[in-house]
Amino acid sequence: MSMVINVFRRYEKKFLLTERQYTSLLLILEANMDYDEHCLGRRPYTVRNVYYDTADSELIRKSLDKPTFREKIRIRKYGPFNQPNNEVYVEIKRKYQGIGTKRRVRLTDAEAAALLEKAVLPEKEDYYSRQILSEIAYLTKIYPVVPAVFMSYERLAFLDKNDKRFRLTIDRDIRTRRDNFDFGAGPSGLSLLPKDHILMEVKVGAAMPLWFAQALSALKIYLTSYSKYGKEFETRIRKEIAEDV
Repeated sequence: MSMVINVFRRYEKKFLLTERQYTSLLLILEANMDYDEHCLGRRPYTVRNVYYDTADSELIRKSLDKPTFREKIRIRKYGPFNQPNNEVYVEIKRKYQGIGTKRRVRLTDAEAAALLEKAVLPEKEDYYSRQILSEIAYLTKIYPVVPAVFMSYERLAFLDKNDKRFRLTIDRDIRTRRDNFDFGAGPSGLSLLPKDHILMEVKVGAAMPLWFAQALSALKIYLTSYSKYGKEFETRIRKEIAEDV
């Protein structure tokens, strides 16, 4: 199997939209942006993730304290639940002084599990592949991680017609669970978003396009702080506290 490596460096801005705001914004997006190639027929595609963390949730606890530097480890798989797919991406997401980076490698399911759970590096020929895999394995020795949270959602993605560095995603039906990490088990579990809301994420190299800033202002869409894994962790902790009372 060939190895595909992707490295992303960008600012990430997040917004919670009502369905009404989204309906109005979509017309503006379609006039200024192209649908991502994975949005076949302008329809959303399924994203599935398993976040890895230590037994005491050290990574997400540190992240929620909002330090200057923070990082997360996950496995990501694309495509419908009912279509077998042995291809995954192992990703390290980092944020330093507001700038996010994502380094990832494409592996098989078995290679990814062996890498994260046993620090076993798959045999790859090119130097750059081995470098990123070694980095991931090193992190698993610092943080003895295990599968922590399964998360799935439906995503629409857009690229600016004039500046492909400007990417926008719309996520809905975000569901999480901690009792089953099977990528093929179907969507189930805790729903993270408030009713009739969707999450919009903007990935931008420097500044947002003027047309987009004007659209946000006109529709009264405001920047928010939102981490999917962080929201899941905080929601679960609040639920556990409430059950103990």
